[in-house]
Parts: sequence; C-alpha cells; structure tokens
Amino acid sequence: MKKILTLLILIAYYQDGISQKDTTSDQLTVINILGAKVYAQPNFDSKTSTELKVGEKIVVEKIIPSNDQIEIGNGFALSGDWIKPMEISGFVFSSDLTDKNAEIGPNKYGQINVDLKGNLIDEKEEEKKIKTENGVFPKYFEYKYYENGTYTYKSWDGCFDHITEYKNLTISEVYHQMVSDYGINMSDINGTSFWIPIFKEKSGNFIKFEGEGATQDLKIELKENGNIIVSSYDCT
Repeated sequence: MKKILTLLILIAYYQDGISQKDTTSDQLTVINILGAKVYAQPNFDSKTSTELKVGEKIVVEKIIPSNDQIEIGNGFALSGDWIKPMEISGFVFSSDLTDKNAEIGPNKYGQINVDLKGNLIDEKEEEKKIKTENGVFPKYFEYKYYENGTYTYKSWDGCFDHITEYKNLTISEVYHQMVSDYGINMSDINGTSFWIPIFKEKSGNFIKFEGEGATQDLKIELKENGNIIVSSYDCT
C-alpha cells in the first residue's frame, strides 16, 4: 500500500512539473519609444484598448505565431508574432518588445533613451596621420566595445562619423534603438512630441532615413553575417 501511495505522489508531482513547464513565463520589455499598443484581438484591424509605455515589462502568457508586419515604409517592415501578456486583456505585437536586458532611462539631455548595447567591455582611442594635398592632418578614432555591438567614432576635418555594428540583435531591436538614438523631443504650441527619423527608401541591404539637423546619411545596413550596422555623420 505504501509503495502504491508513493508511486501516485510521484506521478502527481511529475504531471504538475510538466504543466508548469508548458506555461510560458518569459519577461519582455517595451522598446518602442512611442509605446506599444494593446489590441483587443491578435490583428491590426481590431480596436486598441490601451498602450504600454517604453520600458514597461510584461510576462508572456501565450505566443501566437503570425505573418503580420508593421510597415515602416515602402519595402521595409517589422515582422513579429502576437503576445498575450499575463494580467493584461489584449495582445501586443512582438516587434515592439525585446527579451534582451534593456536599459531605459533619461540620457544627458533628459530624454528617455533605449539602450540595448549591453555592458561596456572595452574602449580605446587612436590617432592616425592622414596625408592630403594640403599637408598631413590628424584623424581621431574612438572605439567602444559592448556585449551586443561595437561603436566607432571618427573625427576628421570638422566632420564626425558615428558607426555602430550590432550583433545578437534583431532588425526590430536595431530599428527601435536607432529611433531612440536619433529621435528628439519637439515642442510646439500643442506641447511636446517625439520626432523620429523619416524613412526614405530601402535599396538592397541599405535602409535609408532622413535625420534631423546636422545628421546626414543616416542608414541601417544588413550584413551577410547577420550583423546590422547603423551609421551617420555630421559636420560643423
């Protein structure tokens, strides 16, 4: 009798363990600087009930695979699945979310910033002498190595290049990182709104945007090795 009772307890324990494993408990963070809409049904045609702010975290109750996309511009869209969060009535599109360790908070200008680069691993500076028809001039380089990418800063003749090559990130994550880095708060008589880079075109592996102010040649490049580069330059 004791052996049978022990066996029944073990079976019940094992089944309970299986049911717990079947329940998704992953945590995701909103990285869309404009917020993530919550839809009544898992499709873009349904009504939106509320909006999650950037930085808010959700726990996944269920994932519904889909072929849906959010179109950013002609030829460029963000793909994703539908996420049913726990304790929230509705569905969120996954391109607005990340499972990475996202640091979200005010930058040096007081503007909310999304940072998916991860921990800083190393950094260095160097100077190279560049020969021109007008003489030899210094060109300065700065490198910062992060868990999820490398940032390169070049200073030459009054112009400055900014190049970040990301690894381990999806195109959705890189796009929202770019929007956060290059978007700015704009104020007018109606209050403050957030301006995001304007999509221009997708040409081959390059996705081009219009930056604000002095920012020029803002683009995303999709590399064959899976890495994604965001680059721009500005001149004084």
